[in-house]
Formats: sequence, structure tokens, C-alpha cells
Amino acid sequence: MSETALEQIDYRQYLRLDMMPHILCPGCGHGIVLKALLRAVHRLGLKQEDVVFVSGIGCSSRIVGYVDFCTLHTTHGRPLTFATGLKLARPELTVIVITGDGDGLAIGGNHLIHAARRNVDLTCLLLNNATYGMTGGQGAPTTPEGMRSSIMPDGAIEPAFDACRLALGAGASFVARGLTAQPLQLDDLIVQAVQHRGFSFLEVLSDCPEFFGRYNELGRGPEMLQAQRRNVQWLGAALAEKKFVPGLAPETPHGGAAPAFNAGILHREERPDLGALLAERAAAAAPRSGRQETAAAASATPSATAAPWAPPLRIRLAGAGGQGIVMAGLLLAEAAVAAGRNATHAQAYGPESRGGASKAEVIISDGDIDFPCADRVDALVALTREAYERYASLLEPGGTLVVDRDQVHVEDGNGFACHALPITATAQRVLGTAMGANLVALGAVVALTGAVPVEAAERAVTARRPGGSVERALAAFRAGLALASS
Repeated sequence: MSETALEQIDYRQYLRLDMMPHILCPGCGHGIVLKALLRAVHRLGLKQEDVVFVSGIGCSSRIVGYVDFCTLHTTHGRPLTFATGLKLARPELTVIVITGDGDGLAIGGNHLIHAARRNVDLTCLLLNNATYGMTGGQGAPTTPEGMRSSIMPDGAIEPAFDACRLALGAGASFVARGLTAQPLQLDDLIVQAVQHRGFSFLEVLSDCPEFFGRYNELGRGPEMLQAQRRNVQWLGAALAEKKFVPGLAPETPHGGAAPAFNAGILHREERPDLGALLAERAAAAAPRSGRQETAAAASATPSATAAPWAPPLRIRLAGAGGQGIVMAGLLLAEAAVAAGRNATHAQAYGPESRGGASKAEVIISDGDIDFPCADRVDALVALTREAYERYASLLEPGGTLVVDRDQVHVEDGNGFACHALPITATAQRVLGTAMGANLVALGAVVALTGAVPVEAAERAVTARRPGGSVERALAAFRAGLALASS
């Protein structure tokens, strides 16, 4: 895009004007970042509906509320986790995360290093103002040693994070640092970060005159911007073989050059991103003739008969901790995916390793699944009395209920098809232990609902080897099939 076109940019087209005026403090550097970000998007010619901004909690996250793009405001420290799921589900979107030094390096530090390690194809802008500005100026992971905050009036004694070194060590394939004191160079860094395929990490040194500047007598916004050029020695040791943003090494009063701060593109490499690797593995695992072959095989299998209700099919398995409820749900979901359908698997269980409540919820559909949990279910498997009493009211009229008859007594006339089967007793008979009751229940629900083809379920069981023995696991599963058919 030409410089003339850039000069004529109307920023209002990219802003939610009903959110104006903004509530950033006077002199805050985050507004400079917002303007640079909009210029970068304009230069790239990206459509607003194809760009998603994701933020967490903090002053930096307010930026996302002002831009007229697709936006996602998430919980504290978790924007990268939401952004990862979004990018994997919608790889065609341009996903940009706006986070701060507290949101991204303290509570969200673990998510940052794993997003970098995985090389997720998204751009992360970490706005570093060296303080928790939104909550009163407390010390942050990036507060330099000796600098004061509201909780350290005598100055910080801990060393500050070097965010770029952290991202580089974790495996980010693009690492850069920019300054709010150099907004035009910041444009260029954002453009290159967005264009890079893989995890792009861009730390932006911003300023907080309201707290960090006031506590440390650094002046207001203009003085702090000038300080970014002059007083850079506390901002981290230089990295080897880096490119520098021009204009960061002004002459000293003695005629020599001041030490240049390590800004600009610090690292760039080309390697496959997570989405590409997952797509490659999925393609390698798919049957050679595609889903049509799978669908034809499923239609020829009696157990794969379509369920009497329209998809999505919602199944909840519930019982006690130690019964393998979560594993049964996972096997069911994996079998559905292997059969060419969409599936989600959600789980919940208590803190006890044995005896506490446990449940798994599986949704199977030929179309998109918007949410992995359901208020109502089409089939319920209850292996304990407590599970039945808690979840029976969620079963749709005409739905399928499977219970362990030795544990659950069900009254007649309840409006759904009830199958009281000796599930635990069958596991004891076939395996000599009750530990395989989950696989017996899985076989029963597959036979009664036709949720997945039997062959797909057996492949999932074989791949997972629950209990460590494929033969014993398949024996329990097939006993459940026979139990239901009888």
C-alpha cells in the first residue's frame, strides 16, 4: 500500500465509535500501539470480518473493546488459549492477541511458553509497561530492579523478565521488540509479525505515566517516551545477531554512541506451525478412499443404523470415580470421529481418586457442534444410584436410559426406554473384576443407540488399550453388545 494511501487512512472505519471516548489515562502508550496496529492492518489490506482480536484482562486488553473487528475478550491470562482453539478451528482467520506483561507473563506465562512451543499460527502483541496499571500500579514480572511500585516503595528486588528471551527459548519462530517511542517502525514490525507463518511474538515497550512514571519520578508521557531512547540499560541484556530499529542510538554528550537497545526483529525462522502439522497427521490417518468408504461401511453395519432422533446425538455417561466413566466417553467420541462424524467430549469428576461422582458427555453430529455441553441428553448411562437421581431429569422424552440393575432401581412409566442390565456383574463374569464395567456399558450404549459403528468403536478400544490388554478390553465391550441385544 502506498504512503499516500496510508496518510489518508480514516481510523474511524476501524473503531467502535460508540465506545469513544476511550478511558486510557493521559499519556498512556497503549493508544500509540492501537494506532500503529490499525495502520498495519490497513497496510495489509485485511478485511475486518477476517481478523479476530483476542484479549485477556488489563489496560492493554481495553484496546480490543475499541476496534470494530471480530473480538474476543477472555479471562485473565488466557487469551492465548482461546486464540489457539480459534485458530485451529478457523485457520483461515487472522488471529491477533493483545496482552500485557501481567496478563501474559504472570498468570498467563505458562500459556505463553506453550503457544510458542507449539508454534501456533497467530500473532501475540505483549504490551509491556512494567506495572499492573489497571489495579493500582503493583509490581509486575517486568518491573526493573530498583524501580518502585505501590507494593514495593523501596524498589523491586527481583530481576525482571526479558519477555523476548523467554519467547525465543520457548520456541517462538518470530520474536521482535518495538517501542511506542518509534510508532512508524512499530507499524513495520506488526506487519511482518502478522505475515509470518507460525507463532509471532512482538513485545511492545509502552509507558504508564499514571503509576510507573509517577512512582519513579519519570515525568509524564512525553518524558517517558524520550526515556525509552535514553535509558535503556535496565531493559535487558542484548541478544546476539539482531537487527535494530533505526534511531535508537542517539549520540551521547561526549560524542559517542549510546548503547543500542535490542529492538527490531530478534529472531525469525521457518518451521511448520501446529495447524499444518495437525492437518498433515489427519490426512495421513484418513482412509485412502475418504469418508465415502467409511460411510458406506457404516451403512452396511446393522449396529450403525441411524438413531431415532435427529443429530446431534447427546449422550451422558455417569457413575463413580474409578469406574472408567471418562475413558468410556473418550472412546465413544474417538469412535465417532473415526467414523467420519464430528464429536465433542466433556468430562467432570470430583477430587477423589475412587468413589466420587464422575461424568462424561459426548455429542455426536454430522454438522457443526457449537457447544460441547448439553442441557438435555438423548441417552443416559447411569452406573450408580446417585448418577441416576442426578441426571435422569435431563433425559429427553423417548430417550434411552441404560442402568446397572444391581445398583439402580427404576420405576415404570417414566417416559423413556429403560434398559436395566447387569453391567458390573457381566464385567465380573467376563474379566473376573468389576473394573471393566465401563467397557460393558460402552458396548451396550453403542448397540442400543447406534451412535457409532461397532467396527469404529472396536478400533478406538484397540488403539487405547484400556486396562493394558486389547483382548480383555474387546471381550468386555463385546459382552456389552451381547447384553443389549439379548
